[in-house]
Amino acid sequence: MLTRSFTPEDYSAIVDIHNSLNIVWPERPHTPEAWAEVDRNRSPKVKYQRWVAVEDDRVVGFSSYSQGPGAYPPQSFYVNVEVHPQYQRRGIGAALYDRVMEGLTVFNPPALRADAFANLPQGFTFLQRRGFYEAFRETPVHLDVATFDPSPYAGLEAKLQAQGIAIKTLREMESDPERNRKLYDLFWEAVKDVPHEGDPEEKPDFDEWLVWGINDPTILPDAYFIAMHGAEYIGLRELGKYPDSDLLMGGLLGVRREYRNRGVGLAMQLRGIAYTKEHGYRLLKTCTAVQNAPMQALFNKLGYARDPEWQQCQKDIHES
Repeated sequence: MLTRSFTPEDYSAIVDIHNSLNIVWPERPHTPEAWAEVDRNRSPKVKYQRWVAVEDDRVVGFSSYSQGPGAYPPQSFYVNVEVHPQYQRRGIGAALYDRVMEGLTVFNPPALRADAFANLPQGFTFLQRRGFYEAFRETPVHLDVATFDPSPYAGLEAKLQAQGIAIKTLREMESDPERNRKLYDLFWEAVKDVPHEGDPEEKPDFDEWLVWGINDPTILPDAYFIAMHGAEYIGLRELGKYPDSDLLMGGLLGVRREYRNRGVGLAMQLRGIAYTKEHGYRLLKTCTAVQNAPMQALFNKLGYARDPEWQQCQKDIHES
């Protein structure tokens, strides 16, 4: 077995490996072309590297390090190791992990993050042996929109409209010259109340946020919903998709504190479900912290099904 740097010719193999592992969240593309597109669209500011393991003239595993728009703590890295089930327990994952750690030496990160899943306990064991611990846990959920009955909520938007609250889309608000700045401020106000692990997420510069908060190619302008009270933006709901997918993915759902418990979040959820169904998508998927009781209750109310829990793990290397 040998490990080497990833090349574009390896896309087909690494997608086959990922698809073989039954990892349901975070949602990833299912075709080599879609993975390549995600790589091309990655921000040039993000530090990223990938390796593959070859045995029997076959790519049987891969590993990588990367960064996201938010880090816990700042300047930490996300690491990933995946090995085809037929080649596990042969030291391949360990060798791939070692390549990642060698590649990260130059950055001297304060912490590493990695994912494990309740339905793949061997992955968590692998991480524990390397000093990781479970820092946070989330519940991925999905809704089969074809079976959803919206009739119990038929009068909700009319009730909100009587209070001066309307639901618009990102595209519909293009004429508002302050749209992006208002969303930026609303987004980060909402993020403060979202349970998450580690230190508070650092608020990026406005222009940096625009790259992934508004202009990311996975974002659908007609499925990004904004709740408004007059000219004030009071809530948002993000939906997006990968190019080869038959499902939509829910991002942040947030409502300003003074407008909560009025059904604003529910109304935006219902808009998202309707969009998903009307445009021929099969599922709506999203995720929330296990301790986020209001969001868990909303998913229960709407009939979302639970998927295996997502364990967000961390390894503390040194103080930042």
